[in-house]
Formats: sequence, C-alpha cells, structure tokens
Amino acid sequence: MLAVCSLGGVASHRCAARLHGLDGFAHAPVEITMAHSGSRKIAKFLTHRSRQFDLITPVLISGIPTTSVARTLVDLGAVVDDDKVEQALDDSIRRGFNLRWINETLEQLMRPGVTGCGALLRVLARPDRRGPIPDSTFERLVQRVIKAKGLAAPERQIIVKCLGQKKGYSIDCAWPEFKLGLEADSELWHWGPRRGRVARQRHNRLTAAGWEMIYASWQDLEDSRELIHQLRSALNRHWVAQRSQIDPHATQ
Repeated sequence: MLAVCSLGGVASHRCAARLHGLDGFAHAPVEITMAHSGSRKIAKFLTHRSRQFDLITPVLISGIPTTSVARTLVDLGAVVDDDKVEQALDDSIRRGFNLRWINETLEQLMRPGVTGCGALLRVLARPDRRGPIPDSTFERLVQRVIKAKGLAAPERQIIVKCLGQKKGYSIDCAWPEFKLGLEADSELWHWGPRRGRVARQRHNRLTAAGWEMIYASWQDLEDSRELIHQLRSALNRHWVAQRSQIDPHATQ
C-alpha cells in the first residue's frame, strides 16, 4: 500500500473509510485514487483515476496518504449505496467532525470529474436527519421503521432520572407522555458479556419509575410485524389509560 501511494496515489473511497475507522467499513478493500493523466493500472488494487486530483488534500494515517474524512464521504457515494454513506456520515459527526466543513467540502467538489456528490447531497437532505444523531445505525433504522408504519413519532435520546440518580438514563426512542420507551437491543451497544448486570439494573430502575420498555433486535427490523404490533398495542393502551384518567366515561 505504501509503495503504491509512493507512486502518487492516495488511499480513497472504502479504503479511506476503513483507515479513518468509519462505521461499516472494517473489511473494506484496498482502494486508491491517482491522477487521471499518466496513471497506470495497479494490479491487485481497485484504482480510480481523477481529473480533479489536485482537489485532494490528503492526510497521513499510519504513514499512508489518505483522503480526508469529508472527501471520503463524497467518494463513498460513487461506490456504495446512500444508506452506507449515511452510516459513515453519522459516525463522522458522532466523532466530532464538523458538519459545516463536510458541507463546504461537498460544495467545492461539485464539479465535473468528481463522482459521489449526489449521494451525499441526498443523504444530507433526508427530512428525518433533524435532531441529534442516533448512537448507532441500528437506532436510526428502528426510527425509520416506526415512521414507515405510521406510528406516532417518538422523541430521541431523552434522559430519564430514576430515584437516587444524578445523571439519569438515555433512552433511544421514547413517548414520554406515556412513559413508553424503545431501545435498540444490540449486543454491540447495550448488552455485551460484561454489561448484563448493568443492563438489568437499568431496566429494573426504569420499570420501577413507571416506564414500559420494549426492545428491538436486528431480526425485528428484517420482519417488523411483531415489533410494530407491540408498539401499536402499547401506545393504544397508554392512550386509553390516559384518557380514562382525564374523563372516566371516555372509554365507556
């Protein structure tokens, strides 16, 4: 890789995403970009040729010239679908990269010879990107399933303080008026072998505080019928209970 980059190329696209450690690209192929003029094919590597190579300002990662995070997000749009671009974008923002810088880089690159701009533009324009960035791609997918099925939109990442707590617990998606919460039950984010006791304690404290918690897995997203049924039933039940407290005759 270093030898290839010494010929004037830079690690780019999925390879750059992998070097930057962006979510979803841990097993990306070796992929480089070289100037279009005079470039030669490099065996064993995916090689892109760019007529706008002078627009690349590389950064060094482990001694390897690599496209910046912002440029990488643009380039990814040429080789992966929009959802993968969004996965990398969300991870970038979670890690502190400035969205204004990403937008400015995108504007600078919107010219002939640079591919991928359209994908990042579409992702940035998605209407449900308002508000805080989800803690994971899984969480964002859960929220989109809820919206697609016509359920009331939840609030995201609300803080619930239980008895004796100072910081409180963050709930992925919640309907606070009903004390109903939905968590992305992913081993990567919540459970894990060392966190089982902490997770159970968290659940028990939220339950004691009057919260009903529903958990969703990757399988629930592949076939969301059961999850949506549980959520719809819970929302209806809480709504009826709330109405009966206001007007005892409302449910008769």
